Amino acid sequence: MSNYPNMSYCMCNNTLAALNQILDEMDKKGDLAFVRDLSRDELSDFNELALIAKMFAKRAPRAVDELIDERVDEVLE
Repeated sequence: MSNYPNMSYCMCNNTLAALNQILDEMDKKGDLAFVRDLSRDELSDFNELALIAKMFAKRAPRAVDELIDERVDEVLE
């Protein structure tokens, strides 16, 4: 991705807010109605977002576990 929309210091916060906004709209409209209301470009981005979310869901817990292990090792040294 060549055009990052967030500054590195706030990307997680901004992305979390954006995902919550999407989920809120899906809750209000219903999943299918939400998707039906998307433009062609938005639907494509929504689909790509779903794929990236799956990758994130696999990698994020592993990264957090590695960080915890690293910090435990530092404490034990």
